[in-house]
Amino acid sequence: MRLRRVLGVAGILVGGLAAVNRRLEKVGEPARLGGEEGRYRWREGELAYAVAGEAGAPPVLLVHGIYAGASSFEFRRNFRALSRDFRVYALDLLGCGASEKPKRRYGPEDVAAQVEAFARDVIGARAHLVASSLSAALVVPAAVRSPRLFGKLVLVCPTGFGSLDLPSGRLGDAIHGLFRAPVIGDGLYHAIVSRAGIRYYLGRIAYRDRELVTEDLVGAYYRTGHQPGAKSLAASFVSGKLNFGLKGYWSRVPHKTLLAWGQEARTTPLRQAESFTKNNPRAELRVFRDAALLPHDERAEAFNKEARKFLLGEARTGS
Repeated sequence: MRLRRVLGVAGILVGGLAAVNRRLEKVGEPARLGGEEGRYRWREGELAYAVAGEAGAPPVLLVHGIYAGASSFEFRRNFRALSRDFRVYALDLLGCGASEKPKRRYGPEDVAAQVEAFARDVIGARAHLVASSLSAALVVPAAVRSPRLFGKLVLVCPTGFGSLDLPSGRLGDAIHGLFRAPVIGDGLYHAIVSRAGIRYYLGRIAYRDRELVTEDLVGAYYRTGHQPGAKSLAASFVSGKLNFGLKGYWSRVPHKTLLAWGQEARTTPLRQAESFTKNNPRAELRVFRDAALLPHDERAEAFNKEARKFLLGEARTGS
């Protein structure tokens, strides 16, 4: 009798959690940048992107980082500003933003493959590449394999030099399996992309200045994170399936590269920049004061100025 009661209560709880998950599966449209919107049919799914700037201007491809609620919205303070001098393409990676979200295991190679294909098939001309955090590391193989597709690189707080070399192993497999579970996994994911979870990430990790973490900003990430299928990429990220070591690639990058680093970055602290500059003489470091993981947003005016000078080949000045 007691076992029946326990099973009955468990069934009610699971059923209630499943109902909550269904309600949270979609709470609105993902945040958008504006500009001209397009769709690109990549081999694994359809990718959404936005374009701004004059046709014929030097092309720039923006690639957002990977985290819960990630999308090209991360570049909302750079997209229009850079389009005054460039033809700017902002891509939503597979599993993110307004792009398709297939239920699959994602791997580190996915990002490089998307960027290569998009640069070749959509942009069709040598493009400068701006990428953020984990994606800034994951695009590096594309630059090594297909150097003629890209001009200069701007990598914002890149991860992976000596810190993500090991595969996720059995623990990662277990975590990934837990997240992929239909009810419990959905509940775990919705906890991460709850308003409280997003506010914690933005206020404690992404930004130095917590006053920038407004309710409107939290709401934008919340809506983007609650799209059907968004859990799959997050499951791969949280379980370490996107781990990727840069040591075998970084020194082979032939492009001039600007490393843009927030002085207060925590997940990729500034001390890690030394490994990048020491192992590739074509890389130069630019540190942005009063900024953390997203200096291109937190110090947007300074970042846009420095990125423009670097990409156009103008002489740099201090800021």
